[in-house]
Amino acid sequence: ESLLEQLERARGQLGDSERVSAQRVEALSQEIQKLNRQLEEKNGEIQQMINQPPYEKEREILRLQKSLAEREKAQATSDVLCRSLTDETHQLQRKLASTAEMCQHLAKCLEAKQRKEKGNSDDQITTERSNQLLDNETSLQALICNLQDENRMLKQKVAHVEDLNAKWQKYDASRDEYVKRLHLQLKEMKSQLEQQHGVTSAQTNSDLMHKEILRLNKLLEEKMNEYIKTKRELEDVKKASEGYNERIQMLEQQVLVYKDDFTSERSDRERAQSKIQELQAEVACLQHQLARRQDLRDTSNHLRVYKNQNHTYVQTNVEHLRGSSPGQTGIRRTSSQSEQASPADNGNSGSEGRAQGELRCPHCMRFFSDELSDEFLKHVAECCQ
Repeated sequence: ESLLEQLERARGQLGDSERVSAQRVEALSQEIQKLNRQLEEKNGEIQQMINQPPYEKEREILRLQKSLAEREKAQATSDVLCRSLTDETHQLQRKLASTAEMCQHLAKCLEAKQRKEKGNSDDQITTERSNQLLDNETSLQALICNLQDENRMLKQKVAHVEDLNAKWQKYDASRDEYVKRLHLQLKEMKSQLEQQHGVTSAQTNSDLMHKEILRLNKLLEEKMNEYIKTKRELEDVKKASEGYNERIQMLEQQVLVYKDDFTSERSDRERAQSKIQELQAEVACLQHQLARRQDLRDTSNHLRVYKNQNHTYVQTNVEHLRGSSPGQTGIRRTSSQSEQASPADNGNSGSEGRAQGELRCPHCMRFFSDELSDEFLKHVAECCQ
């Protein structure tokens, strides 16, 4: 969203610069029309001057020469402004085309990513990301359409400026011819005036020329100030366009950063999925171990019952293993008889322990293998006493 806002700001700034250039073109066209009207007025004045006395004719000729020089300077400045504006419009057009291409490339990348992530529809984060990408894609498509419209408008403006330049060239050619004719007429009138007037007329003409030169110098200073002002405005416009370029480059870098973030998030999600699978496998293994321990606990409970029933047998067996006195043989015999009476129970408990592969003491929870059942019984007798 911030990227789209920045693009809209850049687009608005470009539109402002285009409006300023259009206003400048209109101002130049108005100035051209004004100059045309002034030239027509000067033509009328020249016709009137031809019908005037020689002294006034000479003064008017000098004034017309100065005014023509000023008009030529103004025309040169206007030509420079027109060329700078056309170059600026071409640069803006190229920039808009590059931004449109970049937006199209980003839209294609977003579509490709959206197609790749359709298989992971079970993940809620992926669905939210795809919705955001769809919204961004629609906004980018709208932005591309707007940029294309602005590009077409700029092309139309460029065509209009080129048409104006062609008209200006035609006008310059006709004006040059007209100026040449005026120069010829002025030369002829000068020669006639020099023949008619002598030294006195030359002195009066010099005074008049001096006054006219002062007036024209003031006008020249005013025109130069206007030229400097317009030049500064053009420099400001160029600086603004450079700022737009920097903004566009920054936006491109942000788009690349967003792309890298999206790829990193996708890789993190894949790693999380693999970790979930590993944890599920570990949970299954732990459940298996838990079931095994439950079976062992059941076996230990069974052995505890067996101990309560055959305590006499275990005691005599332990004493026999410890090497007790021979006076206790009767007790051993009774224990052997009880041992013969309960082989089925002992066999059942041993078979249950061997089925599990391990035997565990119910008191201290110590494990014994099924091959060491005698040692296990001895340990149970000692531990439970």
